Amino acid sequence: MKTHPLTLTDPWNCCAIILIASHLWCTSAYATEFMVSSASQITTAMQTAQPGDTLIMTNGTWTNQQISFGGFGNSTNPITLRAETPGQVILNGNSTLDITGSWLVADGLRFEGGALANGSSAIVEFRGSKGEATNSRLTNSAIIGYNPASVDDRYHWVEIFGQNNRVDHNRFENQNHSGVTVVVRRDDTGADNHLIDANHFVDRPVPNNPSDPNGFETIRVGTSDESLSDSFTTVENNLFERLDGEIEIISNKSGQNTYRYNTFRDSKGTLTLRHGNDTLVEGNFFLGGDTNNSGAIRVIGERQTIVNNYIANVDDRAGGAISISAGVPNSALNQYYQVKDAVIAHNTLVNTQGVMLTFDDGLGSSGRTLKAENVTVANNIFRSDGPTIFEGSEGTGWTWEGNIAFGGSLGPKAGAAGITAVDPQLQIDPDGLWRLSSTSPAINSGTGSYGGLIANDMDGQARIGIFDIGADEFSMAQIVRKPLAAADVGPSWLGPDEPPVGGGGGGCFARGCSIQAEDFAAILDPNNNGLFYTTVDDTDALGGKAIRAPGGNTYTQSGPQDTIAVYDMEFQQAGTYRAYYRAKGFNGSSDSLYVPNNFNIDPTVQENTSNDSTYVWEVGNTFTISPSNVGVPLEFRIGKREGSNQLDALVLDLDLSLTPAELDALFAPVFDPGDFNEDGFVDGNDLLSWQTGYGTPNSASHLDGDADEDGDVDGNDFLIWQRGYTGPAPLASQTVAVPERSGMTLCLIGLLVSAVCTRSGNSLQPFIRSILSHAS
Repeated sequence: MKTHPLTLTDPWNCCAIILIASHLWCTSAYATEFMVSSASQITTAMQTAQPGDTLIMTNGTWTNQQISFGGFGNSTNPITLRAETPGQVILNGNSTLDITGSWLVADGLRFEGGALANGSSAIVEFRGSKGEATNSRLTNSAIIGYNPASVDDRYHWVEIFGQNNRVDHNRFENQNHSGVTVVVRRDDTGADNHLIDANHFVDRPVPNNPSDPNGFETIRVGTSDESLSDSFTTVENNLFERLDGEIEIISNKSGQNTYRYNTFRDSKGTLTLRHGNDTLVEGNFFLGGDTNNSGAIRVIGERQTIVNNYIANVDDRAGGAISISAGVPNSALNQYYQVKDAVIAHNTLVNTQGVMLTFDDGLGSSGRTLKAENVTVANNIFRSDGPTIFEGSEGTGWTWEGNIAFGGSLGPKAGAAGITAVDPQLQIDPDGLWRLSSTSPAINSGTGSYGGLIANDMDGQARIGIFDIGADEFSMAQIVRKPLAAADVGPSWLGPDEPPVGGGGGGCFARGCSIQAEDFAAILDPNNNGLFYTTVDDTDALGGKAIRAPGGNTYTQSGPQDTIAVYDMEFQQAGTYRAYYRAKGFNGSSDSLYVPNNFNIDPTVQENTSNDSTYVWEVGNTFTISPSNVGVPLEFRIGKREGSNQLDALVLDLDLSLTPAELDALFAPVFDPGDFNEDGFVDGNDLLSWQTGYGTPNSASHLDGDADEDGDVDGNDFLIWQRGYTGPAPLASQTVAVPERSGMTLCLIGLLVSAVCTRSGNSLQPFIRSILSHAS
C-alpha cells in the first residue's frame, strides 16, 4: 500500500495540519460546565470535575439539600459552584454547604428561610469529606433569616477552617439565635491567613430571653484555647449595621489579626480584643448614631495597636468608647490578660455619650486587679459632648503626647502633660464626618514617630510632613476610603453600585504628568454656595469629557474661592516642569480661570483662554521639583475665575516647549499590537481582522492586521495577537464548555481554515511551522 506523507508544500496539507492541531488542542483545553439540580448531582459531577470546570445550580428552590462541594482546583483554574442566576438559587429547609478541598469558589447562592437543628455545626463549612478547605472562597452570596424556633438553638452560619480562605461580598441578615455569624475555627497553632472582606452584616436584634447571653457574636476569630497562637486573619472593608446580639460584635481570640477599614453603624456592641496579642485595629469608622449601649473598641492583652479610627456618637458600652481593661494575675486562658504595650494613636473621637477613654475597665471585679502598663496615647483628638473625657487609673509606664481634648472634664488627666485643652476646630463635611478645618491647631502638630504605623489617614489620604493630630490629615486629595454603605458591600445582585467620587488623578510618568480634567481627585466648594465644577460631555475634548465652571459672578479673589478642582501628582525625577492647559471659553465673559504658582496652595494666577468655543493649549508657568519632592504626593489646584469656562486637560512636562500636536499626542490612546480593530480588547474580532488582511504585502496598516508594523500581514502578526489575547471571541462562544486561552487560539484558527486555505501554500509555510512549534 502506498503512503502519502503530509508536507507543507501542499496548501491542503497545511489546512489538514491546522485542523488536526486545533482539534487536539481544543479537545484537551475545554473546561466543562455541569448543570446540576440537586446535592446528589453536585456530588456526581465533582467525581469528574477538573480544574477550571464550573457547576451551575439551576434556578429555583433547593430544599433540604446537604451539598458537599469537594474537589481540587488550582491557583489559575479553580473549580466553581455557582447559581445559574445569582440570587435565584434559594436554599431552605435544612440545606447546608460544605466546601472541602482546595481552590474552590461558591458564588451567587441564597440561603433563606431555613433552619438547622440545635447543635449542628454551620450552614456553610470550609471542611468536609476531602478535609479542611484551603485557598477557597464563598462570595456574592447571602444567608438571610436562617433561624430556628428557639433562640437557644445553637449553630454558626459560616465556619472557616483550613488556610488561605476568603469570605467576601456576602450579606448576612437577621440572625436571632445563639451562634456566631462567621467564625474562624483553629485546630492547631499555625497561621490561618483568612480574609473576611466586603460583607454586609445587618440586623441582628437583641436576643429574646436567651438562657445564656454569650455566644451571639457576629465575627469570632479563634477561641480562648488557641488565643496565644497567631491566626493572621484580616477582617476589612465590611459593613456592620444594627448588630445588637451582644457586647462583642467582633470577638478577637487569637494573635496577629488585622481589623481595618470597616464601618460599624448603630450597633449595641464593640470590637473586642478579648484574647490574643499583637492585633491591629486601623482605619475603622464607628458611627453610633447615639444608640444606647453602643461602643467602639475594648482593649485586652499585649501589644495591641489602635490607630486612625474615627469614633462618633457612640455610648460607653464597655465603660468608654475606647475601653482598656484591667487584668487578672496569672490569668487563665479564658480570663483577662493584663494590657501591656498598647499604642492608641491618631484616632478622632467626637460627640460620644459617655467617657471617651477609660483606663481600667472592670478593675476589682472577676479577679481583675492589674492595671494596664506601658500604654502610649498619642496624637488623638477627643472632642466630647459628655461630662467626662477620661476615667480610671493608670498602671506604670504610660506615655501621653500630642493629644487634644476639649468639651468635657479631663477627669484624672486634668492639667497633665501630653494633652492640650483647646478646641480642635473641626467642621462637619457633607458626608457627615467631622474633619479638620483649615485653622485647626491639630494641623502639623503631631509629636513622636508613628510613621511606621500609619502612612495614610482615615480617608486614605497620604500623611505628608509633620502628621496632623487625629485620624484626619488636612488634605484636598481625593478621599479613597469612607464610611461604607449598603451599596459598597455584599452581593452584586442585592443592590446598585454607587458612582465614584472622582477619577483619581493618575497620568504621571517619568517625564511628568498628563491628566484629563475629569480625572480630578476632588472638587471643592470653599465658599459653600452650592456651585462647583461639573463634568460635562464634549466631543471636542480629548477624552470626550471636560469640567465646566459654574455660572455666576466672576471670582475676584475676595473671600473664599468659588470652586476648586484638585489633582494628585507624584513626580519621578527632579527638574523644571512647564504647565500646559487645554481649555476654552465661549465669549469674553468665560475666557479665564485661575491656576497655581506652586503645589499644595490655592490657585491665584489668572490664565486666559480662547473665547470662541475652541480648545487651545495655553502655556503656563514653570514649576520646580526638588530631589526631596520626588515620589512625594502633591496637590495641583485649579479654580474658577469666570463662569462656564471649560478645562479639558493639563500637562506638567520636562519639555518646556511642547507644541499643541505633541501635547495632543500625550493623550492619544495606545492600543495593544494585537488589537487590530482598536476597541481596547484583543479578542476574536481582531483575529477576523487579521484573517481578512492576511497576505497583504508591503502597505498593510495596523487595522489590516499588521501587528509588527513591517507592512505585511503574516504569521508573525498572528503570534503577536495570540500573546495579547484577553478573552474568547464572540464567534466561538459555547454554552456547555469554555476553552482556555491557548485552546481558544487554535480553535479560532481551525474555524478560519477555509478562508486561510485560499491563500498560497508557500506563503502559509512559515506561519504553520510557527503555529506547530508554539503548540508543542
